[in-house]
Amino acid sequence: MSDLGLADELFMVGHNEYTGKTVINDEMLDAGLAGAALAELILQRRVTVVAGKLAVDDPRPWGDPVTDVVLREIHSRGSEFVPRAWVEHLRSNVGEVVAQRVVAAGMVRRDEQRSGLSRKLTVRYPAVNALTATRPLVRLSYYLQRPSQIDAQTATLAALVKAAGLEQRIMLEWSRQEVSDAIGAIVARLPAPLRDVIHGVEGAVAAMAVITRR
Repeated sequence: MSDLGLADELFMVGHNEYTGKTVINDEMLDAGLAGAALAELILQRRVTVVAGKLAVDDPRPWGDPVTDVVLREIHSRGSEFVPRAWVEHLRSNVGEVVAQRVVAAGMVRRDEQRSGLSRKLTVRYPAVNALTATRPLVRLSYYLQRPSQIDAQTATLAALVKAAGLEQRIMLEWSRQEVSDAIGAIVARLPAPLRDVIHGVEGAVAAMAVITRR
């Protein structure tokens, strides 16, 4: 189990620890981070899925800058939307909120650069300590070889890694298909509400991939 939140861990997996660049399409990573924030709330028993739709179990804030914001949004809109709808709704803003939490935890630093005639702002998040930054990947790679021992957060992280298309980051000499199969077996054992969120991320990412190919 990790001291970091699930979304923080996925953020670390989704960024190169040296350059601070995202290792996949930003929008796909944001979809994964939205799913991770929802999964955090499920693991904390603050929300669940009822009849296919997200519902609040405990609306009280915990003083967390990521989950409290997401919980408040869900509570204000009611139990009318499926997990995929929430992933698509949250993904445009959740990445910045998660980044702020990861920076505050001392895991990465925020580097801003402006380049070109347009002076476009580029933001990167290189790790403060590269070894510390890869701990989620090291732990995940360890437990993929020992699936019977995996904890709930690591299992959910594995599922989100696959859903967002980050399998290439796994630190094992396995083929992508072998990694996918191993994670698929783990996903099948997740509680139904977490599986629903994972499927929501997969659907959102698949839709973006179709748009990108056009």
